[in-house]
Amino acid sequence: MSVTLPEVLSGAAPPEIYRLRSRAGPESIAQAAARQGWRCFYLDGRQIADKAALMAASAQALALPGYFGRNWDALEECVNDLSWAPAAGYLLLYDDAARLAQAHPGEWATLREILAGAVAGWRARGTPLYVLLRRGPR
Repeated sequence: MSVTLPEVLSGAAPPEIYRLRSRAGPESIAQAAARQGWRCFYLDGRQIADKAALMAASAQALALPGYFGRNWDALEECVNDLSWAPAAGYLLLYDDAARLAQAHPGEWATLREILAGAVAGWRARGTPLYVLLRRGPR
């Protein structure tokens, strides 16, 4: 399913993993999110070809704490916490996700499962988390 940024920021679309219909740059999207009191984290999939690169990019993009163990369990724990980045809501913008998905479908499936769980967990706490994918698989 696809969504526009205004649908996300207005709450017209419920928190979920979506394909984002937007050509806006990551900086513009982050600024729009910040105006709502939200945090935007950006993953540039052109730099993510495998799990190790994903963990490194995630650590940087989400400003993960030093104790982040760069494994699936640690990533799951961190995206369900985000106490170091308090906000009224969260966007995770992932451009060019197809690179990881095509090269390592199993790793992509694990990442999707972790992100879907985080979306549900944050929704249950009353804080939106949207995962927005561009130029890649859903």
